[in-house]
Formats: sequence, C-alpha cells, structure tokens
Amino acid sequence: MASMLRTYIASLVSKFHATYNHYYQIVQILSKNNPPPSLAVLGIPQNSQVAPTENDTSSKSILDSIFDGILLAVPKHRRSIEKRLFRKHRYTSFMEYGTPKNTIIPCLECGQFKEKGHLCKHCYEKVRLETKEMQAKMGEDLQFNAPRQEVEFVYEGEKAENKNTFVVNMDKSRPSWFSKHLLNKTGY
Repeated sequence: MASMLRTYIASLVSKFHATYNHYYQIVQILSKNNPPPSLAVLGIPQNSQVAPTENDTSSKSILDSIFDGILLAVPKHRRSIEKRLFRKHRYTSFMEYGTPKNTIIPCLECGQFKEKGHLCKHCYEKVRLETKEMQAKMGEDLQFNAPRQEVEFVYEGEKAENKNTFVVNMDKSRPSWFSKHLLNKTGY
C-alpha cells in the first residue's frame, strides 16, 4: 500500500513539474520577451547548418507532451455496465408525463378513431381484403402470363366497357365504397 502511494505521489510531482515548465514557457512567449531556446530554431536561416543538441530533443518531447492529450481524443477508461445501462434507459421515467396527441379524429366513413392525415385502419382493411381477392382472381385467370394490355375488373351485373382490355370477372357484387370509375386513368 505504501509503495503504491509513493508511486502515485511521484507521478503527481513529475506531472506538476512538467506542467509548471510548460506554463513558464508560455508566460515568456506572451510577455513579449525573447522566445525560449526551444523556439529559437525558427529564426535561423535555412542555409546555415546547426548540429542537433540535447535541447532539440527536449523541445520535441515538450511539444509532444503538450499536444499528447489534445490530439488523441479517445476515452481513457471503459464505461462500466451500470453507466451504460443508465445511459440507455434513463429517459423511461419521462415517458410517464408524455403529452397527449391532439391529432386523433374520428373517420368520416366508419366512425373509428384515426390519426389526422393517415388512412383509417378499419376502412383500409376492407380495401386490402378486396385487393387480395382481385389479385387471387387475376392469378387464377392468368396462370403466370402477365397481361399485355390494361386490366378491367367486372363485377356481377356489369359489362366490360373497352374491348382492348384484359377482363377479370368477379363473382360478387361491387362494394358500395368501390367506385367503377376508380380504376380509370381519367377518374371519370
């Protein structure tokens, strides 16, 4: 325990000493005195040859230690499971105080409640079932041959309007909500 405390204090002292040296150099630069010896290399012309000294390596290590924490933006420690789960589930308590929707209105056709700007599920279910019946009947007639012309669905008591269309006969009466002119290109 004592050895761990000793190493911890030694590392704190070395970090404090390095931080103090960096602070001292920054104060010298900002006070407009002569630059520190580690930055004096910037004023030497390119033609002159300077032999590397010990100060050059120390200046590199000082700059490396200054920018070491800034350039490596990665987490130092792994997030614990408790913290991960807390971050994942922390907004659940706010859902108790959720605001009610003001966009729920009754459907004009069937009276079921629906969201404004959306199709009524009850009404659309009838359309979906009718469409499935139409597809099944069309599949029985075609047997893997796609029609080369327009498809027209004819219910009981109706006649085909165009001769150039592929006619699918439905064996039931037309639903009241399914207009005959609904499938025409013009809509009339």
